[in-house]
Parts: sequence; structure tokens; C-alpha cells
Amino acid sequence: MKKGLWLLLWLCFWPGFLKAETLTLSKIYELALSRHPLIRAAEAEVEAARAGVREAKGAFLPQIDLRELYARTDSPPQVFSYKLAQKNFKPEDFLIDRLNHPTDYSNWKTQLVITQPIFNQGREIIGYRKAMVALSQAEDYLQAVRHRVLFEAESAYLRLRLAQERVAVLEEAVRTARENLRVVERRYAAGQALKSDLLEAQVFLSRQEKDLESARHELEVAASALNLALGLPLDTRWEIPEEAIQVPKEIKSLENWLTLARQNRPDLRIIKHRKRLSELDLKEARYRFLPSLNLKGIYEKNSEDPLGGGADGEAYIFLAELNFNLFKGFQDKARLAKARARLLSEKEKLRQYQREVEHQVREAYSRLLTARREVMVTEKAVARAEEGLRIIRKRYEAGLSLLVELQDAETALKRARLLHLEALYGERQAFSRLRYVSGTIGGTP
Repeated sequence: MKKGLWLLLWLCFWPGFLKAETLTLSKIYELALSRHPLIRAAEAEVEAARAGVREAKGAFLPQIDLRELYARTDSPPQVFSYKLAQKNFKPEDFLIDRLNHPTDYSNWKTQLVITQPIFNQGREIIGYRKAMVALSQAEDYLQAVRHRVLFEAESAYLRLRLAQERVAVLEEAVRTARENLRVVERRYAAGQALKSDLLEAQVFLSRQEKDLESARHELEVAASALNLALGLPLDTRWEIPEEAIQVPKEIKSLENWLTLARQNRPDLRIIKHRKRLSELDLKEARYRFLPSLNLKGIYEKNSEDPLGGGADGEAYIFLAELNFNLFKGFQDKARLAKARARLLSEKEKLRQYQREVEHQVREAYSRLLTARREVMVTEKAVARAEEGLRIIRKRYEAGLSLLVELQDAETALKRARLLHLEALYGERQAFSRLRYVSGTIGGTP
């Protein structure tokens, strides 16, 4: 009984017996967004940036510190000070000998310090604004990773579909070669064909079978690449349905795609955030020339024995601290010059990246139009190759054509169908690329 149970479990969980799951393009998007490690890593970066915003907000709130200090000394001024703080100073402590030669004395000082920042050369407000920009940058980075993952997953899916259809074309070529071999065998048996024709038909079939095996290998590689793009185990098995992947007949204008890219590209927004951070660095460098103002309250207790066995005294202090930056060895001027240079650098980088984005869109748009024309050209080539093969086959069956002519026609049809497949998926890949570079992949452009 136990052996039967273990056998059942083995059959259920061994990869070779797992039922393949149906995989559609919408399923691709769902899996890519929910399972890919890079997306989870980017989501963690967003959480870190949110924590950074909370940290920056905390700089506006009061800072509360509890300090504990123990001291034992026979230093005359320190003993004098401790007795005053403990409110334990007596008339006999004014005696010259006691003042000059006090006995060892202990003091336990407990302080509760509350500091309320008012303005510290703009550090709090600039820090908060930087944290908000960093959060927006992390969110845009997450969106950029999602776009990249979706594009790579869709591209891998299209390569898998192309590999699958290539296998179908080559399987049809093998079936045709086998049928031709049977025709040659019948003609050879009837004395209407040479043995060289029979041998050539057998060799031709072997070449078609070799191409088919190579295509099946490419199909396995494409399936593994898709699992890699989805962040799934590489041996995950899929059932690919005959899903139509169509490119819209009407393609929007180039200017429309350029506008979409300017609005939707998250990586372009990241460059803009970098420029904004440089602007804040410049403002922070300018604020370094301003004063700082803080309020501080101190509650203090000094005692000879912390357990309450001796003298003790309490006091409070309220402070308003105003600091002026007069001179720091020209550090502030150097920091200001550095911030200005970095801002100029980020502006130029942004300008260049905007040009690169426009180039990417123009290139992808042109590639899509070219791929569409290639589809029409190869579609006509397939029709001509099919008609040519039909004519040659009839002529061969009537003994009016050579076997090599028939094989050349079959090879031409196979090549035309493969080129047409590549053109079809080239068009789909070009449309996917255009949606990616315009920042609309995964949605409706």
C-alpha cells in the first residue's frame, strides 16, 4: 500500500508527468508582474524610499535624549560645583581649607534634554524634499523594471511562438518529402525513375528531418528562455494555444508615439528626478550661508546617591541657540560651485537622453513600417512558391520534370514560408518594441 502511495505522489510531482498549463499573452503579463525577482527587488526599493520619507519627516520633530553621568573627584572647583547642583552647600564649605582640599565627592547627574529644531540651514526641509524625490524616483524605477520585464517576457513569448510555427512548417516539409519519396519509389518500381532519383529523394528527406530536429531544439531553448524571462523554473512546461497575435492595421502617427514617450517613459522621469536632486543640492549649498536656530530645554537632577541616600537637587534650563556661519575655510563656496557644476551636468544629460528617447521611437516606428512591408512581400512569395510547386509536381508526375526541379520547388516553398513567418513575427516584435520605447507596453497606447 505504501509503495502504491509513493508511486502516485511521484507521478503527480515528477516534471515529466505535470500537465502543461495553457499560456496566453495575458497570462504572460500576469506571471511576469507577479513572479519576477527584479520586480520584487524594485518593490523593496520603493518601501525603503517610503521609510526614507518617514525618516525625513522625523527631523522636524523634537529630539529627546536622556543622559546619565557619574563622577567622583577631589577637584576643588568640581566639588564646589557638584555641591551647589545638589543644593548641599553649607556655610562650613566656605572654609579655606575645605575649599582648597576637599574630600572625594560623588555626583550622579541625570539630564532630560529636549531639542526642537527651527531652522538648521535648511537641512530639514531640503532633506524632506530630497526624500520625496527619491520616493518618486524609486516608483518610476519600479515602473521601468515592470516595462522591461514585460517587454522581455513578450519578446520571449513571440520567439517561442515563432519557434513553434517553424516546427510546424518543417513538419509539413518532412511530410511532403516523405510523400515525394513514396512517389519516387512507385516510379522506380515501375521502371519510370532511376535509382539515383530514389537515392536523392532519400537524402532530401534526411535533410528535411535534420532541419526539423534543429527547429525542435530551438523550440526547447525558446521555452526555457521564456521561463527565464518570467522568473519561473526553467523546466516549466507550457501549452501554447493557437492565439492570434495581431498588429493593428492602423498605426498612429510618429508624432503621437513621440508624445506618448515623453509622457510615459519612466526612465526619462528618473533622469528628470536626478536633475531635481541636483537643484536641491544647489539650494542646500546656498542655505549653508544662513544661520541656524534651535530651541532646547534641559531638566537636570544631581544627587550624591542615585538611590536617594544623599543630597540631591533639581534644575531646568531653557536655551535658544542661534549660530551664524561666518567662515569655514571656503568649504561652503566650494560646495556651492560643485553643486552648480553638477546641476549643469544633469541638465545636459537630460537633454541628451531626451534625444536618445526620440531616436529610439523613430527607429522602432520605422522598423514597424518596414516589417509590415516585408510581411506583404513574403506573403506574395509564399503564394508564388505554392503555385510553382503545384505546377512542378504535376509535371514530375507526368514525367515532364526532373526530381531535382521538384525538390528545388519544395525547398523554395519551405524557405518562403519560413521567411513569411519571420516577417510576421518581426512585425509583432517591432510593434512590441515601439510600445516599449513609448512607455505603453502592457497597456493600451
